[in-house]
Amino acid sequence: MMIIRSRMMATIFMENPPSTPILAQRRRYALVSLAILILITFYMGLWQLSRAHDKQILITQLTKQEALAPLPWAKGTPPLFRPIKLIGQWLPQAQILLDHRIEAGQIGYHVITPFQLSDQSIVLINRGWWPDAQPPKAGASTIVNAQPWPRYVELANTPPKDHIFQNLHPERFAAWSKLPQPVAYALMQAGEKGLIVQHSQPAIPPERHLAYTATWWGMTLAGIFLWIRFKWETR
Repeated sequence: MMIIRSRMMATIFMENPPSTPILAQRRRYALVSLAILILITFYMGLWQLSRAHDKQILITQLTKQEALAPLPWAKGTPPLFRPIKLIGQWLPQAQILLDHRIEAGQIGYHVITPFQLSDQSIVLINRGWWPDAQPPKAGASTIVNAQPWPRYVELANTPPKDHIFQNLHPERFAAWSKLPQPVAYALMQAGEKGLIVQHSQPAIPPERHLAYTATWWGMTLAGIFLWIRFKWETR
């Protein structure tokens, strides 16, 4: 009774209280807006669930590909994720380092050494992580996994300093090295001389996307609860 009476007093002493149709219209807008937010969070959860599914398929495909015997490769662009044995020669004079790469909490470099195939094509090989700017030279192994070009975000054009690059960009490498533009990028299948090799697994695993799904759908449930409560209290 006291709550009802206080609401009536507030309405009586308002200078221009909203009319009932206006209040009803605002209530509808609020309910519709909240329902739209509920749908958005629900579909965001579905999207993350779909990404988790796609990542799991990718991991399965990678596992199958990596189990294959290395395919000898001497020219052109190699197939993605397939273990290959490159035929040609290392070009250590055009080796570059990708700066500020972290391994086990320590800052270091990714060592990128070009490999020239028999048809003069260039493949950039990520030989692994090294803690300083003096990595060991390339060894005898040429067994690698072909990969997509690494993606990065660059807020400004950052030119290389000597042989140290911030990101791997084929055109920038070709301009710096005076070599043909690389046709592919690859990861060493096994480390040599202490280099820590990368893995070809997705940067964001399926489990992370499932956690995002749970977060979005938790927001969906919270929105449904608020929608029901608001509708009940403003009827």
